[in-house]
Amino acid sequence: MLLTASPAHAQDVARTRPVDDTGAVERYLADVAWLADDARGGRGLGTPGLAAAADWLERQFALIGLEPAAGDGSYRQGFHAVVDVERGPATRLSVGGEAVPDVEFTVPGFSASGAVTAPVVFAGWGVVSEENAIDDYEGIDAEGRIVLVRRYTPEDGAFADESLRRRLSDLRYKAFTARERGAVGLLVADLPPEGEEQEESPLPSMRVDLQGGAGIPIAVIGRSLAQRVLNGAAQVSLATEVIEQTREVDNIVGRIPAGERFPGAVVLGAHYDHLGFGGASSLAPDAHEPHNGADDNASGTAALLEAARVLTARREELGRDVIFVAFTGEENGLLGSSHFTRVPPPGAAPEGLVAMLNMDMVGRLRNDRLSVLGGESAEEWASVIQPYCAALQLGCDLGGDGYGPSDQMSFYAAGVPVLHFFTGAHDDYHKPSDDIELINGPGGVRIAHLVAEVAAELTTLEGLTYVAAEAPAPLGDMRSYGASLGTIPDYTGSPDNRPGMRLAGVRPEGPADRAGLQRGDWIVELGGREIRDIYDLMYVLRESRPGEASTVVVERDGERIERPVTFGESAGTR
Repeated sequence: MLLTASPAHAQDVARTRPVDDTGAVERYLADVAWLADDARGGRGLGTPGLAAAADWLERQFALIGLEPAAGDGSYRQGFHAVVDVERGPATRLSVGGEAVPDVEFTVPGFSASGAVTAPVVFAGWGVVSEENAIDDYEGIDAEGRIVLVRRYTPEDGAFADESLRRRLSDLRYKAFTARERGAVGLLVADLPPEGEEQEESPLPSMRVDLQGGAGIPIAVIGRSLAQRVLNGAAQVSLATEVIEQTREVDNIVGRIPAGERFPGAVVLGAHYDHLGFGGASSLAPDAHEPHNGADDNASGTAALLEAARVLTARREELGRDVIFVAFTGEENGLLGSSHFTRVPPPGAAPEGLVAMLNMDMVGRLRNDRLSVLGGESAEEWASVIQPYCAALQLGCDLGGDGYGPSDQMSFYAAGVPVLHFFTGAHDDYHKPSDDIELINGPGGVRIAHLVAEVAAELTTLEGLTYVAAEAPAPLGDMRSYGASLGTIPDYTGSPDNRPGMRLAGVRPEGPADRAGLQRGDWIVELGGREIRDIYDLMYVLRESRPGEASTVVVERDGERIERPVTFGESAGTR
């Protein structure tokens, strides 16, 4: 089946729906300005500014004429999101019976909550890498003990490879390695190698980790305290309490129904959250003022509204439903889109979606050039989109799979063809300077019209041919794994800290597929080793080899299922 947009129709688009409409541009810029106003406080997750934006978007959906589509007659698809993490009052550390002041240690967000008292054993850098003949645990009995390891890695020998340093210095990896060897706790300190002098790094801040606890209590301690431990104060008591602060947040979901002409639906989306007053994701870390995110992503949200206006006026032409979603929590790890695909509203299950079109950072059109990412997620994308790009005088650079750090990734991982419309990076990204003055209003309207036209075309096509791609590694360069399981992970982890790794999908004819695994399964054990999160799975695969037979245990609908599996060649999939 050849799916092509009619060039004649595309010319009609340019002639009958001009995108230099002054009213549309003024409306678009007004929408961006409202979202990016200082009064919204940067629309940080769980803040009053983001809640106000949700209220405003709900009103806009209603005014445009979109039907509520989140379920139960509501525009709001609510869920609880972790917005912050803090050290609880039960957290304490003592060395040789002497209490350690709180300022001398910190607890990472992925520490388990719990209390242990045990002798300490030193394991160097805490690294084990069979492929590089490195084993810092050789000759060390860690069973039932608290392990002390150095932060980071060396930089010589095998570690001259920066990608190796990145993945083996990861603290979650060091916690996994210690836990696998029977350790009941982990201490980490910036200790230089023998005979070297290095300035000590500050203790890391406590941050939200979407994957939850790593299974043992963990603390990062200062260098002087670590030296005390090494010099004989070997009995340590460590208690950690990690308290997650959650807020109810909302995706805003509307629909244009098209009756029963064609099954399924097309989704248009844009995230409306941003960074609040900065924080860990800000590229201006010393700035504590509203990060208004005019381009990221007030621009895409305003384009979503404009596309909704265009398609509402043409509802009689539509062959299947069009769903509009303003996602929340994108900046915190694709929380809103992940929840949408995991718990879809009525009529929006991924298996029934024809495509998802995402608008993220579309406010800085320059030289009429537009990046359209995800062009390789379906065989027909070029023939569908390029006639409209030409008609609207946009140079569309089409390519790439559906992965990437925006909301289309959640849909692509669930088996849906996707496109991500993007006008490019700039120096104001994730800074307070990303503000309304730099938004290209006419450009944003043209992109909104392009997306609307593509969506309308998709409502009359039988479908697209989804093209799967290898899932990316979430931690640096992880392509030196020994083996592949052929799974597509749900990178956002568990909403309730449930141990295991949830599958967003499996590669057709891959090891997991042949073993009978499927989307929604939770991998909890592989080769007899506990799997608590995606990191654990990666660490086990790194130590495995293609062709090796093993067993995988998954939980599905409350049932624990064990299946034989034979690992495949590693090529980026898990």
